[in-house]
Amino acid sequence: MINETYITLLDKIGPWVFFNTRGITFIDGFYSLFGIQDLLLLILGILLYRQIKKTEKRIIKITEVFLYIVMFSYIFPDFTATFEAQRVLFFEQKNGDMIEGFNLLYVWGRYPTYWFFGILIALFDTLKATTRNALQQRI
Repeated sequence: MINETYITLLDKIGPWVFFNTRGITFIDGFYSLFGIQDLLLLILGILLYRQIKKTEKRIIKITEVFLYIVMFSYIFPDFTATFEAQRVLFFEQKNGDMIEGFNLLYVWGRYPTYWFFGILIALFDTLKATTRNALQQRI
């Protein structure tokens, strides 16, 4: 139901959201794999993780960790996969682009990509804290 509402919304705001980068090689290469929505969602995920680290109350921390896992395992990838599928369909209609298997196949790669980024954010923070503690012990 959420996807249907989101798809209907994207149909109406598509011309303002989808950018035609066909003439700009560098941006077109980047935008074919990642979009502005990916950067915004990753920033949101990093901010959520930072909030988890600041929280003192155990029940709130458990809730935030659960939300972090759900967001990176399902919500973020599903959102971006739907966005990218609608973008491919929009440019098929606007530019006459051919829909082939590859330009929709990578959409399913969003799931493991977001799983990787979710784990990487947590690992990076853990390694940073471990390194900081090791350096403080040496001093």
